[in-house]
Amino acid sequence: MRNEIILSFVIADFDDITPNEITENIGITPVRIYIKGERKNPNFSGIAKRNRWIMGSGLDKYASFEDQMNAMLNIIESKIELFRPFCEKYYCEFSCAIFIRYDNDESTPSVHLDARYNRLIKELNIAFDVDLYCLPNKDE
Repeated sequence: MRNEIILSFVIADFDDITPNEITENIGITPVRIYIKGERKNPNFSGIAKRNRWIMGSGLDKYASFEDQMNAMLNIIESKIELFRPFCEKYYCEFSCAIFIRYDNDESTPSVHLDARYNRLIKELNIAFDVDLYCLPNKDE
């Protein structure tokens, strides 16, 4: 199995607007939404603790962090004036989950945040969260 990187942009902690209104305002369909108090997934019992609107990079989970971040920055920079009010009013973050499969002969994925990223987060006040998961390399 290969290492995986899942990079998302999240707008969270909104109570005065619906996820559909965020979608309409920004003009981007999210990959996932969570509604506070509702199940995160109909097949599991986990309940969402906060409202979240989640946008993906459009790339698959095997793309490099750099490629996913550049794709995400392309999206946000092209609609920066639409994202700005959400970043000013609600909690926004880049959420990165890295699944490292040990003993799979792949190098550990790198996470590098460059000047382009730094300019954007200064302008829009976006947090960055990374979670690392080390998993055995099992056959699929």
